Amino acid sequence: MRGAIICIGDELVSGRVADKNSRYALARLSPLGFQFASVLMVGDDMEAIAGALDQALEQADFVLVSGGLGSTDDDITASAAARHFGLALAESRRMIENLRECFAAVGRALPPGAERMAQLPQGAEVLDKACAGFKLTTPAEQPVYFLPGVPEENRRLLERLVMPALLERFAPEQVMVSRKFTVFGLGESQIGLRLDGLTAGYPGVSVGFYPVFPCEQVVLSLRSADPEGAGALLESLVEEASHRLEGLVVAHGRDTLADTVAQRMLAEGLTLALAESCTGGLVGHLVTGVAGSSGFFDRGLVTYSNRAKMELLGVKPETLEAHGAVSAETAAEMAAGARREAGTDLGLAVTGIAGPDGGTEEKPVGTVYFGLAAEGGVKTLHRRFMGFMGARDQIKQLSAHTALDLLRRYLEDHALLHRP
Repeated sequence: MRGAIICIGDELVSGRVADKNSRYALARLSPLGFQFASVLMVGDDMEAIAGALDQALEQADFVLVSGGLGSTDDDITASAAARHFGLALAESRRMIENLRECFAAVGRALPPGAERMAQLPQGAEVLDKACAGFKLTTPAEQPVYFLPGVPEENRRLLERLVMPALLERFAPEQVMVSRKFTVFGLGESQIGLRLDGLTAGYPGVSVGFYPVFPCEQVVLSLRSADPEGAGALLESLVEEASHRLEGLVVAHGRDTLADTVAQRMLAEGLTLALAESCTGGLVGHLVTGVAGSSGFFDRGLVTYSNRAKMELLGVKPETLEAHGAVSAETAAEMAAGARREAGTDLGLAVTGIAGPDGGTEEKPVGTVYFGLAAEGGVKTLHRRFMGFMGARDQIKQLSAHTALDLLRRYLEDHALLHRP
């Protein structure tokens, strides 16, 4: 039940395009019990593809190949496969008909050169009528799936055809059970120290740390023939990990911090307005990236200039004169103004210096203030963020997530106070 993945394309090995297909396949197949010997990346080169196929077939029971099935001159995967397996390259009548049907469905004739996609190794099994893709089987009964490089098409074939076929053929006795949670506010090394010894006494449980800036994801995994029992064990370990991390776990599973905030806003029946300066609408972008956010999110104002802060939020000129746009006082008035003007339960504001210019000795780059206005008043928060390469974008991301985390913590307290 060991697999191997080959990703083909000059755009991949040159770094112009990031490979998404292998990551998706690994994420979908590994939890089902499949293990992988290697992930190989090669350019559009006959010898390189042949070498990758040799290596993969030596290591694995099945191989997934993606890329190089289009209609341009650099799409040579089918030719390379035919050459490697000693098969003639022939036009697949089924593929030709499939292509014609697909283009006819959108009112177009088959474009010149599209027939190239129907040149397949003789005996290849066409996978689907909606896109390129075929299967070859070696004399040792190893299935080799050749999938398109376009991520949407690749995933559709993987989900609809490849995964069911692999499960039917290999039927793993054990599956990989995992639980993931997201931490904001601590780095990997600090998280590791707090979780030291968490899995002691539980052989087979592994802990993985995966940075997804500006957060850290932690995954607990266990390969088991008893998924229900393994899941219960991992849930108890996640609970202990959350206790050790003292409120820094901001999401579970596939959820993000924004998902957590949205769920709690809806559960509490509260509404929100945003006032952003240095983040330029990023907080609003994260919030509205969650389906159903219209159930609590009223509006977001990007008040970048002092004039905008005064005209749209009612920030007092004397506040700006005395304390500056980047200050706790201004953040408080921005939050209160957003809440007042929108008539919402909560107003959340952020103002700061994202850099690389604009900092002073008193307020260096990375200085950010936050305000959260509610019925009981306004709470402010001050942070100084340190950026690295691309510091401006990093400071904006850190600021947006800190604003959401401030809101998350308020909602946790609000739920406790109003719990029956």
